[in-house]
Amino acid sequence: MFAVNYPSIIWVAAQAAPNNGKGEVATVNGKVVGYANEGQNFTDAKYFWSPPSAVSYNAAGSGGSNKGTKNPDYLQVVKDRLDTFFVNNPTVKKEQVPVELVTDSGSGLDPHLLPIGALI
Repeated sequence: MFAVNYPSIIWVAAQAAPNNGKGEVATVNGKVVGYANEGQNFTDAKYFWSPPSAVSYNAAGSGGSNKGTKNPDYLQVVKDRLDTFFVNNPTVKKEQVPVELVTDSGSGLDPHLLPIGALI
């Protein structure tokens, strides 16, 4: 019973939300170019980069990496991200880099940054 009722209640509630709960679509000249409330993968320096994603920003399968802070593979990924960050931001010192700029988000889709991360 719960498996039917709960999703139904959530679906009905979503219909009252903007865009019927389908999220905020970003358009340019009438063409869909992305989703405003979801992180996206940008590699060109002219764009604002989202926090890293363990699922390559795939909204169909959100999730974290499940690797702990002492996992050598994950530490290498973070080191590689720091190296890339410093190539693109040579004036920023290591102690100034917020952790959210080099570690995966919990869902893999979060576009949110703390103000210091956005400023950097």
